[in-house]
Amino acid sequence: MALDPNVLNPYVLLDPAVAPLASAVFTAASIALSLVISWYFFRSYRFAGFGYLLGLPAGFVFLAASFAFEQAGFAYSTDPLLHPAFFWLQLALQSEALALIAISYYFKNAGEQEEGRHRLGIKDAGMILLPLVMVAVPFLLPTSEIASKPYFNYAKLADFSLYMRVFNMAVLAYIFTNAVSSLAKSGMAKMLYVPAAFALLWLEQYSLVMVYFDNSVFAFAGSIIARVGGLALFAYVMHSATSRRRIEVEARKAA
Repeated sequence: MALDPNVLNPYVLLDPAVAPLASAVFTAASIALSLVISWYFFRSYRFAGFGYLLGLPAGFVFLAASFAFEQAGFAYSTDPLLHPAFFWLQLALQSEALALIAISYYFKNAGEQEEGRHRLGIKDAGMILLPLVMVAVPFLLPTSEIASKPYFNYAKLADFSLYMRVFNMAVLAYIFTNAVSSLAKSGMAKMLYVPAAFALLWLEQYSLVMVYFDNSVFAFAGSIIARVGGLALFAYVMHSATSRRRIEVEARKAA
């Protein structure tokens, strides 16, 4: 298939007979799993009270919203205004979601490293600047794109999506390394499913980069499988962790 720079929503590459159903099913699953994960993280925040945890439920809510706009973009794929607008919102929200999740891991690990230290230094400045950059990039880049080209140049938006996918891959790689480092220190081997879930989300972004270059239906199918698989794995881990915590609390109360 020849490269079509106007393809903003890869669901249009599927057979028109199955695309609407596939889009609805996989989007609904992605939104539901993201909201379940967000709910589990919010419960963890209420239980532990650590401020850095707030970025995790917020991030997964943003992620769910990005999937909703992806579905809306497909539903309005013939609308010359709404289709690219929804695509733009999808890109911005997804990157912002991953940035919020990354910031949570950053502050978690930074807090562990800086515990007991009171002197300000370069690392402390980094703790201030890096989160600001992570949050600003997903907002400023899409905003500058739409400000410079307010009439939605489809080809330019498709090109811009490549940059945002690469940004997402970099952020997910950062989250993955931080998650592995944190789990290695804690010795919680069962929680290694968490970085595995982020690895699958990274694979989703990589597959979408491949879709950008050759409009491969197989790469797109792989991205959907990786996304749903990663979110399902994450939801399973959060459910297991929450269940174990509940059992421990009830055991302490009974003792």
